[in-house]
Amino acid sequence: MAQSNSEVQEKSISERFAEIWRQLHFNQRRFVIASLEFPTKKEAAQSIGIEPDTVYRWPEIVDEAIELAHQETRETAIGMLAESLTKAVMIKISGLDSDDEKIRHLVSTEIIDRMLGRAAQPITGKDGGAINIKFTEVMVELPNEPVED
Repeated sequence: MAQSNSEVQEKSISERFAEIWRQLHFNQRRFVIASLEFPTKKEAAQSIGIEPDTVYRWPEIVDEAIELAHQETRETAIGMLAESLTKAVMIKISGLDSDDEKIRHLVSTEIIDRMLGRAAQPITGKDGGAINIKFTEVMVELPNEPVED
């Protein structure tokens, strides 16, 4: 039974990359990122301290991840961040339970600022004192006729 065009939808680069990214182990992920900076597999492997022989034995899915990463670097970076977002948020939230009161306050402030916006900050002068700003109304009259040069 044939599928209609609406039923068959190709995955975007970022969707395919995210699917592959989840299947890679830590060193394969590091290698994919290094491959964005180095022209050869050997140089990319050496840059992260992996034997070049190792990367040549990895499955083709690693090469596909590199190709996709090169095709759409920005989309790829956003996809990688999205994959890590929940973990990053949990780490930030865990700061609320820190034994260090200063860390709890810093984390609390950051979370509040991100959710509600930063509190208004006073403007101060060089000496730390308040600055008096006086606003005046400025009127500019424009000619009704075009001005010739």
